[in-house]
Amino acid sequence: MDILSPRHLLFLVAGGSLGFAAHLGVFIRGEWHVQAPQLFIGHACVILCVPLCWSFLPDSDSAGLGPLVDGLMWASLAYLTGLFASIFIYRVSGFHRLTVAGFPGPFGARVSKLWHVWACRYSKNHELLDRLHQEYGDFVRTGPSEITVYRPEVFMAIDGPHTECTKSEWYDVLHPNVALSTTRDKATHAVRRRQWNRGFSSKALQLHEAKILRHVDQLDRCIENDADEGRPSDAKNLMYWFGFDAMGDFVFNHPFGMLQAKTWHHIMMRSYRAVELLGPFGPAPWLVHIGFQLLPRLSKLRDWHEMTSWCRQTMEQRLKDVALQKELDMTHYLMMPENSEQCGTADVDEEARLAAIEHNRFWLHGDSLLIIVAGSGPIATALTFLLGELAQNPKQIDKLYEELRGVDPSDFEALYRLPHLDACLTETLRLWPGLLTGGARKTGRNGLWIAGRFIPPETTIVAPQYVISRREDCFVRAREFIPERWTSSPELVLNAGASAPFGTGGGSCVGRILATNIIKCTAARLVRKYSFTLAPGDHGHGVGSEVRDTFMPRPGDLSMCFRLR
Repeated sequence: MDILSPRHLLFLVAGGSLGFAAHLGVFIRGEWHVQAPQLFIGHACVILCVPLCWSFLPDSDSAGLGPLVDGLMWASLAYLTGLFASIFIYRVSGFHRLTVAGFPGPFGARVSKLWHVWACRYSKNHELLDRLHQEYGDFVRTGPSEITVYRPEVFMAIDGPHTECTKSEWYDVLHPNVALSTTRDKATHAVRRRQWNRGFSSKALQLHEAKILRHVDQLDRCIENDADEGRPSDAKNLMYWFGFDAMGDFVFNHPFGMLQAKTWHHIMMRSYRAVELLGPFGPAPWLVHIGFQLLPRLSKLRDWHEMTSWCRQTMEQRLKDVALQKELDMTHYLMMPENSEQCGTADVDEEARLAAIEHNRFWLHGDSLLIIVAGSGPIATALTFLLGELAQNPKQIDKLYEELRGVDPSDFEALYRLPHLDACLTETLRLWPGLLTGGARKTGRNGLWIAGRFIPPETTIVAPQYVISRREDCFVRAREFIPERWTSSPELVLNAGASAPFGTGGGSCVGRILATNIIKCTAARLVRKYSFTLAPGDHGHGVGSEVRDTFMPRPGDLSMCFRLR
């Protein structure tokens, strides 16, 4: 049989045309990342099923199904070729809006985000984007429909009060669960944000802070035991245990007991490992969805599913145990009716409370997961980086100690009035923000102007805080830890807006006050009670140089020697 017979050519043309039509008429419009697993399965069937059917047909079946299956095999190959050829041509040619706009960047970025996944295989996206900035400038094309903007004006442009931008596809990572920090609809976010705000009122903060102090005491005991026995403390693990214990108590009235046991809780260890997936795969949300749905039992993917299942079960148990709660936790505020202004469980109508729980059940599942992971992580990392920076700058420890003389480290109001303590935390978060490169946004139908450049509609914008907050035209000696730039040496700050570690506008961190109070209280306790240095063999640079970008930063190891003052 002639391989280029008219019948074959017909199937090839039909299949190729269908591939081009599928891209230009369907896939080029809207978002498809959530449907990626189903699309992957469907196209895999196209690749595998037709040749499989062909292999089972007898050679003599020339008048039966053989010619049809043969034609379908050619058509399926032509369809895939046409589909990917259309995608490639559109993205790299002058037809694409970002190509027309002339944004520079790696060639691979035009074709697919898979180049980014490969470039981030060691979870060093912050360093990659830093290099791209040095090579290409302030506006870099880092994906087929993605621009990374390095200008400090970007924060207000994408999150300010008048922006049309919404959260990017990345924030569907919990699908089908939802949470405050991942919801992409602004109206829904505003309603849910009001619910959360009740849990961070002045009265609620007093209750949370009193609870947190117990975990600061437990952390203190762990470090004191190490100091008494003359052994170095694993500062990084201690800070993570502290963060997870505090958040477990904060969310569920159920601390995990890691500081007391001095080891990882098995579910929290799974959480710690599961989040590592976001390092290499975070740049391609569609790939994350394929992994979560199609490979749920594979290594760290299994850890993720077991973590989400545990959070869901723990939240359900917490909802059943309302009468047993002796203290108010964050769940109490999240499960209250939206029009309720009451704080005490006994004051809330039971029927209304049960209706609110049922209405918000999916929210409660998602919020519990996000609070545990996204709440404990920033506290642990900020404390680890702060201790690492202080240990490398002993004069800053002495200055803090002098400021803390006569101050009760448990008095949050008193700590709020200490300028150098605040400056040390501000400088730490400038160098090591809670999101190194995350927090992408998507432009609306009218596009967006940033620093004189127009970003076309439906374009993802990445604003890497790690790079922007280290710009030399915004901060003098930008890569150095100099807390005095926020107090006695304001000339070292050229553009304070280049540092926005807690976000901007309505999408800013809802728990900012509580988080800063926890960090300040913990740091003040340690500086007031101990003198500390890097442990022998730990030069201190590893905590920063070995950091991995897993959406949230993952510090390197930090070993320290504490001595009672």
